[in-house]
Amino acid sequence: MTNVCEICGLPVSRGDLSGHVQEVTDRASRGDGAWLLTLNTEMLARGVRDPGYWNLIKKADIITADGMPLVWASGFKRQGASIAGRTTGVDLVDALLRSSQVPRFAVIGGQSPLVTIEQYGAKAREACTFVFDGKVDLSEGQLQMFCDELHRSQAQIVFIALGVPKQDQLALELRRRMPHLVLTGIGGTFEILGPQGSRAPGWMQKGGLEWLYRLGNEPGRLWRRYLINYPRGIWFLLKDCLVAGK
Repeated sequence: MTNVCEICGLPVSRGDLSGHVQEVTDRASRGDGAWLLTLNTEMLARGVRDPGYWNLIKKADIITADGMPLVWASGFKRQGASIAGRTTGVDLVDALLRSSQVPRFAVIGGQSPLVTIEQYGAKAREACTFVFDGKVDLSEGQLQMFCDELHRSQAQIVFIALGVPKQDQLALELRRRMPHLVLTGIGGTFEILGPQGSRAPGWMQKGGLEWLYRLGNEPGRLWRRYLINYPRGIWFLLKDCLVAGK
């Protein structure tokens, strides 16, 4: 993609959700694969303290703004238009599974992904060609098994629901082996979209407060992410904006 905005040295797409859904669908139908990464401030924070992870995510083919802070930061850039809107893993999966023609997809990871997929009806169920929700160890044998199953099932898109950094490591490995696939890491998307999950109200999402909603729901699991890692990412983003504004 050429229509990008540089955020903290990364080329982030200026597109919106509908545009990214269309691009993923088009690439899947053409067999023109890509690794799509939905970038958030936690990833920025991890990249600051782990150069290896930073070098990893720079290999993604398409990077979208997962959080509103990245969208706002694009407004400080002197490179053209701002980012049109955020594209999260949750929104991307939800839109694809609701589409009139769901591309053939596979799922690696997640908690009971089939339960969530069932909610989307017959088209989504039929388009789901392979699911692996066991332990992912990234061994050579397991990677070969994934490739064999993805080839057999004729999947076009792979949703990798493992969390950071494992989902990014797996995306890169599969990208090298099966370049025709569209790959995207989606973290806990299936849990959020599932029967027991929930999302923040629209006003919290637009106001960049979805993290606060999730922290309130799962403080024991998420406090470190949002109270320690999240501010580090915001600070990195703020410094990038200050430099851009000079």
